[in-house]
Amino acid sequence: MKPKVGAELKRLEREEILHKVKFSDWATPIVPVVKLNGTVRICSDYKITVNPEVQTEQYPLPPTDDIFAKLAGGQKFTKIDLKRAYHQAEVEEETQEYLTVNTHQGL
Repeated sequence: MKPKVGAELKRLEREEILHKVKFSDWATPIVPVVKLNGTVRICSDYKITVNPEVQTEQYPLPPTDDIFAKLAGGQKFTKIDLKRAYHQAEVEEETQEYLTVNTHQGL
């Protein structure tokens, strides 16, 4: 799988989605996921690095019936399909260090 991961990392770097760093206190393990078409999605496992330090506010989703009740009578609906959704939004510069991924090609 290394060649596929390497190719994907190079593509992400070429498209300026990822960039190399020399050091990080927060480097987290890479988790490559093979997609149905045989390509690789680069994911990360933050459960041992960032997640224990994050304080999140809980916003439970309402029940499905409540959501559909609010949509009743609606005349226009939309959907969005984001290709490569994980890489659609740029992360603020001050938080980028927490998302460093440790790969066989470096950080």
